[in-house]
Amino acid sequence: MIFKNKLLIIALLVGAALRLWSLGANPPHLFSDEAALGYNAYSILNTGRDEHGDLLPIIFKSFGDWKPGLYVYLTVPFVSAFGLTEWSVRLPSALAGITAIYLVYLITRELFQEKMANVVSFVLAITPWHIHFSRGAWEANVALTILLGGIYFFLNFVSGSKNSLLISSVLFALTLWAYQGAKLSTLIVLLLLCGIYRKTLLKYKKNTLSAALCGFLIAIPVFLSLINGKAGRLEVFSVFSYRRPQEYIENILTQASEKKNSLQYFLYHSEQQSLGRGVLGRWLNHYSGKFLFFDGDENLRHHSTDIGMLLLVQAPFLAIGFLYLLRQKNIKAILLTIGWLILAPLPAALSRDSSHAIRSFHLVIPLVVICSAGTLYLIEEVRNRKKNLRNFIYALCTMFFVINFIYYLDQYYIHYPKRESKAWTYGYKQAVGKLQSQGEKSIVFQQSYNQPYIFFLFYTKYDPRKFQQIAKKSFVKEGIDVGKQTMLENITFKDATLGDLNNKNKIIVYDPETPPFPAIITSNDNLEKTEIKRLDNSTAFIILKHK
Repeated sequence: MIFKNKLLIIALLVGAALRLWSLGANPPHLFSDEAALGYNAYSILNTGRDEHGDLLPIIFKSFGDWKPGLYVYLTVPFVSAFGLTEWSVRLPSALAGITAIYLVYLITRELFQEKMANVVSFVLAITPWHIHFSRGAWEANVALTILLGGIYFFLNFVSGSKNSLLISSVLFALTLWAYQGAKLSTLIVLLLLCGIYRKTLLKYKKNTLSAALCGFLIAIPVFLSLINGKAGRLEVFSVFSYRRPQEYIENILTQASEKKNSLQYFLYHSEQQSLGRGVLGRWLNHYSGKFLFFDGDENLRHHSTDIGMLLLVQAPFLAIGFLYLLRQKNIKAILLTIGWLILAPLPAALSRDSSHAIRSFHLVIPLVVICSAGTLYLIEEVRNRKKNLRNFIYALCTMFFVINFIYYLDQYYIHYPKRESKAWTYGYKQAVGKLQSQGEKSIVFQQSYNQPYIFFLFYTKYDPRKFQQIAKKSFVKEGIDVGKQTMLENITFKDATLGDLNNKNKIIVYDPETPPFPAIITSNDNLEKTEIKRLDNSTAFIILKHK
């Protein structure tokens, strides 16, 4: 069937090209989480244990944080086939992104109609939000694809295939093995599906109970990990962890001569009111033009330069998409799309960031469906117009799309790697390459939350067995956030001291933007200085050694 559908084949080919082209070089460098996923896959491949020596874990310890292990295990065969490279680490996500194009086609065909499904598959294929997170080792992208599979088989069950519910349940449960945030984002979709199709679920109670039990059993290890404190940095990112200072509250009470237990305080100044206002504000931020079409969120690793999460040309199609959607006869499909549109940003709204493209990633699916509905609405409205008018409208829309899309391609594939190489921690690979030629000399490498040790492990293909012996001995936990590795054989990860600088047997590596102390940047005729440049020609690191 897939080979007979030319429009779907085009969507898949375009989607594959956009997700696979120059995958190892753009984004321009692995960030620390990508390197950790890759190295742990390499460690599992060679020893059956993670970097810390734990045997085939379900939840991986990483930088003092915890990550569900499905992405690591998916990466193992690619590392085995292609070696420990940027390409092999990112390939599972890219393939998941391509698969999502096909799955969203199948889902839309079940909910609406064939012509709508063709448009949706193509729109998802060229949407920047989905392209971007298909090109890095993003666990959220794999989780979304698995979730789409779960939705498809659920709809198959609704259509009469009783056994499909069991497959759907397995896939929903596996999303929890792929991404920490799936615990809430998957729950949202499950509640929507169960609420909308409750009559069908109640009609086949045995199938429903069997599927629910199967999914629960698969998810049990993840639930147990929560009990054991392996919930990820929930305490760090959750909005509930950040209460207003007592001084701020006392100031409010003094200004209005209120008491903390008064009705006025509860209605206008209470912690609950402040929390609700903040969550609502962050929720609505994800529907703003600034986030969707112009600037994205604050993290430059989450979107292309000067590009929002969607193409600007998609904006009018979103607006008119609601008109077409409301004309559809399948009320349940409309409820699922609108419900998902409304609830998808909830995981992001409950975090501390004003907007967050990863935690709201599910929003891309209902947005693409609505945008596609708008495209189809325009096609149907224009089809019966006079030929000259019809051709003019088609040509105008095509022109705006081509201009906007070429602009996006230029920004992402040409400018983004250079302009945002710092955001992608560019320079560690190059520094590791330089330092490998220094033999057994003692190295002091500046510590940071970029976790420099993981880049040494990854780019030197450090023997996992050796690292498992030293990992726990040189790990330092700091507060409620991630910890840091302090040693790796002859390398110490810390801020250099004057004693280190004056030691002729030591090599010092530091970021010139945050030098460990002012004296390190003064000229010294006895020191040989090597600069590691980023793609924008800024200096990532300075390597100092005695002549």
